[in-house]
Amino acid sequence: MVNILLVSHSYQLASGVAELVRQMAPSDSVKIDVAAGIGEDHQEIGTNAVEIMEKLNALYTPEGTLVLMDLGSAILSAEMALDMLDEAVKTQVRLCPAPFVEGAIAAGVQANMGSDLDSVYREAMSALLAKQQQLQPESSQEDQQAPQQVAEATPAEEVIEIVLPVTNESGLHARPAALFAKTIGSHNAKVTVTNLTENKGPVTINGLIAVMLLAAKKGDVLKIQAKGEEKQEVIDALQKLFAENFGE
Repeated sequence: MVNILLVSHSYQLASGVAELVRQMAPSDSVKIDVAAGIGEDHQEIGTNAVEIMEKLNALYTPEGTLVLMDLGSAILSAEMALDMLDEAVKTQVRLCPAPFVEGAIAAGVQANMGSDLDSVYREAMSALLAKQQQLQPESSQEDQQAPQQVAEATPAEEVIEIVLPVTNESGLHARPAALFAKTIGSHNAKVTVTNLTENKGPVTINGLIAVMLLAAKKGDVLKIQAKGEEKQEVIDALQKLFAENFGE
């Protein structure tokens, strides 16, 4: 699994984001650590390149480590830390300019799905799309359609379909969206979803951000299509998830 390091000037900020990610994507396999603050008990504002280097060594995995930084000297410190690493470790580290909070959540969910470092990086980089769509729908429309729109299945492809209403109070946002993406990611199947109520999609669900782009709220009706080796299993799992209101 890909691990994640959060580099921030504030230990409280980094620790809070790390806890948020763990709540959104609980996992015993994905390690999330912080390198933040300076001074006694990390209570002063600042970053420490040596600490970042030590954390990266501790987080080393052949699958790689994604590093998210808040701003300014956090980036410089992370770059200095890279220069201090052995080459074998350094090649498995990726510095990511994604937004600190949204990027960390998206990366955590994607890593928890067992995705490789490139996929985790891309998911983090797309983390603002859902917010842009909600607040500036026109400016985000082009970005949304390019990576997310999918072609209709050809007649030769066997596709199964189910239509489900969203009944949980919060809709498919935050934690339910993460659970939705993780359920799909745990099956060998390709799943596309259309929000029939809002006329959004079809969207290929390959991570948290794709789910949130559906903007599915309580009462919306979703058309879920699946193909692949475990298409029936993933449909059954999603049907159960909806029936249980995503545990809420």
